[in-house]
Formats: sequence, C-alpha cells, structure tokens
Amino acid sequence: MYRLSLPGRMIRCIICDFTQEWGAWKKRLDTCQFGGGELERYECPKCECVFGAQKYLDLEEAFVDLDYRVLYSRYAEGDSTSNEIKTFRSLNPTSEGLYLDWGCGGLWSKTVSTLRSEGYDIWGFEPSAQTSGDFIVNDQSLISTQFNGIFSNNVIEHFREPIEQFRYFHSILKPDGVMAHSSPCYEWSYAFTRFHTLFLLGKSPHVLAERTGFKVQDQVQDGEYINYVFVRT
Repeated sequence: MYRLSLPGRMIRCIICDFTQEWGAWKKRLDTCQFGGGELERYECPKCECVFGAQKYLDLEEAFVDLDYRVLYSRYAEGDSTSNEIKTFRSLNPTSEGLYLDWGCGGLWSKTVSTLRSEGYDIWGFEPSAQTSGDFIVNDQSLISTQFNGIFSNNVIEHFREPIEQFRYFHSILKPDGVMAHSSPCYEWSYAFTRFHTLFLLGKSPHVLAERTGFKVQDQVQDGEYINYVFVRT
C-alpha cells in the first residue's frame, strides 16, 4: 500500500538535499529482520550516501521513539563497550574535559561507568532508556552545557535527519570541540533493519561535515570498525 504512494513522488537526499522523482532513483532492496517488511533505500548520485527506507523516514518522531522502546524491551545489543571506548580515545581526551556519549546504550554498555572510574568527566544520553540515572539522561532538554567532545558507536546510521543532528552537535560543542562517530555503516553493511536509515558511503561524510560546520579530521578502519573524527570549525 505504501509503494502505491511513491510513483511520481519527489524524494530528497537527507545529506545533500539532492531531489528527484522516485522513479529516477537507483534503489537497494532488503528485508527488515524485525518485521518491518521490504526496505527500499536510495543511492544519492551527488553525495554517494544511501538512505531510507522512505516509509520509515516519513514516520512521526513519537512513533519512532515508541518503536525503539518496543524493540529494546525484547532485544539487547551485544556488548559494545570496547568499541565505544576506542572511539572515545580517538578524541584525544583529557581529564579536564567534559564529554558526552551519545546513544550510550542500555545494560549492554559499561562505557560511562568505566571511563568515569578512569577519572574522565563523561555523561551519557540514551533516548530509549526507561528513566534517567546516574550520569545518563534520556531527555535531550536536560543537556544544558557545552562539551569538549561527543562520541558514539553504532548510532550515526540511525539518524533520520543527520543535517539537523550534526547542527545540534555543533551547538553543544565548545569552539575547539571534536566528535567521533564509529559505525560499520560507512559501508553497505547491516542493511537488514529498518532502524538503519543512513549509510555514509563515498564522500558523504565530508559533505555532511561541510554542511554543518565541521571538517573530517581523521578516518580509521579496522575490519568492521570504522571511525570518523570531526572537528568543529
């Protein structure tokens, strides 16, 4: 039924705003392992990102938030603490700095507690957490300061409005702030879930940075671990 609404519709790239009619887009198809049906994503000929499915991008934020809460009520990620800490260290952090773990996960991640025990002033934000706890909040409105660094692991591929999200990061980073986002989805990987709406292939990480007041400072790949470091300009 949703597909019937697509012919003739104009589809806009969520990184560079390139827009063309649905029928002109090169498409990649997959199936959601969480019951989300067929996933039709689009290859941008201008910035090279792959985005979609459009049916998920079109949903209201409140519905998506509920969808995540339902997912995490019965599904847990693997322990990603080691990769998160690896990404944090790519910021070249100092004990005097203030840092934010964006999308810090639930019970499967010990990043915030581990790094705080090492003496780092680090806080976490996790919108899918049931309640805010010690050093972790679930409401973005509770973030009221600026940070020396922001980092995430396996989060950037979930952004439905990456330009708006990066501009928000810019607003909560100090003038010389740095952020790092690691994800296997800088390549065409893990496309079997509707929750992954962005694949930053090709030059798209640089386009995203340039449009939002950042520049790419570094890129590291070790197997599936891919990390981009962005510096605020």
